[in-house]
Amino acid sequence: MNLPRITIVTPSFNQAKYLPETIESILNQGYPNLEYIIIDGGSTDGSVDIIRKYEKYLAYWVSEKDSGQSEAINKGFGRATGNLMTWVNSDDVLLPGALKRIAESKARHPECQWLTGKIARMDKDGRIIDLKGAEKPRGFLCKMGVSPVHAPSSFFSKSLYDMAGGMDLDLYYTMDVDLWWKFLQASCIPKLVNRYLYGFRIHAGSKTTASFASENVDYDAEKDPKWERIGKEKERCMRMYNCGVKNRLYRLGLNVSRILRLPGYLRAKLLTRRYKNYHWSDVKY
Repeated sequence: MNLPRITIVTPSFNQAKYLPETIESILNQGYPNLEYIIIDGGSTDGSVDIIRKYEKYLAYWVSEKDSGQSEAINKGFGRATGNLMTWVNSDDVLLPGALKRIAESKARHPECQWLTGKIARMDKDGRIIDLKGAEKPRGFLCKMGVSPVHAPSSFFSKSLYDMAGGMDLDLYYTMDVDLWWKFLQASCIPKLVNRYLYGFRIHAGSKTTASFASENVDYDAEKDPKWERIGKEKERCMRMYNCGVKNRLYRLGLNVSRILRLPGYLRAKLLTRRYKNYHWSDVKY
């Protein structure tokens, strides 16, 4: 099989506790045509020393102040030469065999510019919290504005990314959701790789998760200003792409989508019961 070149960018900022695991989850894929780039935002917690230890395996890395995750991803993808690209956050992991499965799917569907998979959510120690189901992308739902992608488990071509204009630097939390809608507006329908590809870590220092209450009984989400900003960003995206509840067509598509995703949701529930509290590296995905 002619293996496609895959570029992975890790946007990094002060996640030294998890960064080695992130890097090794990517390098340990054993994928021979990998281009790995790390864009660090000027970390002060020892992350730079960690990156230097892996320097010989990297196509490029830099540590300099930036405006956040969106700029870091854009900067990394600007240097990408891969046929497919994705990003893996510096506290998350790429699950075993992910790149092999992406390469196999791309070989079967060489015309496809966007591949998406399933995610496992894990706790701060890397133990499985739950395995999330994934909806098979359907063209009629995508045309109604319903995105089948709800996680950072996507690989896409550089040409598609460039055509969409890359990450919106004005969005701090919902830039990925915005990107998926840009792809859909370009009439690109993703292909589901029906495997678990990405491990999303939930911990107190995570950027967007609302799980702090489980670790901090004093945490009050309603008083956290970031949730107001997340809500405003989501509202802006939905207004921009006409995907709000006021759009009857979108509302219909969303309800149909919920029904169609039910079998996958139930299968994921069963897998969660089997693998809950396993370490992410010990699960056969």
